[in-house]
Amino acid sequence: MAAATTVLVSGLAFTDAAYRSTSLHVSLETAIAVISIVAAHLVFGRFRQGGALPDLVLFYAFAAFAVSNLLLSALPAALGRSYPDGVATWGPTLGVLAAASLLLASAHVPAWGVNRTFWDRIDRAAAALVVAATVGALVVLIGFGTSPRVLPLAPRQWGWTDVARHPEVAVQILVSLIFLAAGLALARRAEKTNDQFLTWLAVGSALAAFARVNYFIAPSLYSHWVYVGDVLRLLFYLLVFIGAAREISGYQQRAAGLAILEERRRMARDLHDGLTQELAYIATQTKRLASLTAELAPDRRQVDYLAAAAERALDESRRAVAALTQPIYQPLHLALAQEAGEVAGRVGIELELKLDPTIDVDPATRETLLRIVREAVSNAGRHGHAGRIAVELSNGQGLRLRVVDDGDGFDPGARSDGFGLVSMQERAKALGGRFRLASTPGTGTEIEIVIP
Repeated sequence: MAAATTVLVSGLAFTDAAYRSTSLHVSLETAIAVISIVAAHLVFGRFRQGGALPDLVLFYAFAAFAVSNLLLSALPAALGRSYPDGVATWGPTLGVLAAASLLLASAHVPAWGVNRTFWDRIDRAAAALVVAATVGALVVLIGFGTSPRVLPLAPRQWGWTDVARHPEVAVQILVSLIFLAAGLALARRAEKTNDQFLTWLAVGSALAAFARVNYFIAPSLYSHWVYVGDVLRLLFYLLVFIGAAREISGYQQRAAGLAILEERRRMARDLHDGLTQELAYIATQTKRLASLTAELAPDRRQVDYLAAAAERALDESRRAVAALTQPIYQPLHLALAQEAGEVAGRVGIELELKLDPTIDVDPATRETLLRIVREAVSNAGRHGHAGRIAVELSNGQGLRLRVVDDGDGFDPGARSDGFGLVSMQERAKALGGRFRLASTPGTGTEIEIVIP
């Protein structure tokens, strides 16, 4: 798009793409300076967080863009004055050349950590330089500034003779090549590191490169006219601003996620140190009470029920602790594998998993599947005395979950008081699914849930 626009306005167009407006030019320069400062602040935050050398170099690149735009473009435009000829022509050119070179360097330097002492020294020197440059710019503009210089309007009026008299304009081609090289290098690094901010910066660098080509064809900086080059340059900074806004949004989301995870871990610690410990004590003492004397034989069944209830409550509390300490989002197949593995390891069952990693479900279905797998594996080990259990998750004509064990099995018709089986059946039906149980004494048990 930028290349086609450049070709059209360089001699193929019927009219010159320029607009005379001093106020618009001032607004553009001011907006670009502000965006440069915001981008520099963002990259400084990236550096403070990670301490990587590329982020430090990128920070100084945007700091150079900000200082150059603010002191050499926005400030003179706002005051309606211009620097003396040498400073007015070479100052902005050398400023953007230095900034573009730093941008290119940021894409090539190795991702080393930066020594804090080294960075502090550079930072103090840079801050002193910026203060001195700001004071000097104000003194020169107020004491020695002249009326703004107006360069030619039509590209056809700008010939090679003019280029020879103004070599600073020819330097725009060198700056353009540096921007192109920086864009390619940043795109490679963005693809390698999956850095979205660098992606936006790489795309913007292409626009900045063609903006400099337009400045070579039709110089417009520091004039009353707004050219296509100014628009492309503004688009570069707008893309940088969008990338910065998305980066800040990502920071906020990660901060919120970390806060939620920390609160979940606090709740898990409280559950583990309180409820889980008490339930473990109740379960242990109930089992011990049931086996103490034969005098309790008439009430043995009630004691067994009490022990089973305590064990179920203990399992639920352990599950809550495990769930609270997990990442906020975990793929379903990993969550199922962890849930089944935890229970299988506790009851001593060999586990075989065949889980489709591409399946994703809503939170309610996810919770139901996790609870069914936990209950099925627990029953197979504690009641069926299984040595091996297989858990399968597939997605064909509906979501299908199968749990098959090689345990003792039982007669489903003769066993109607199993709370775990009833719970699994009710959970499957609540999602509109089908629950199937197949078991015979001595051949193990198969449980299948199909959710349309």
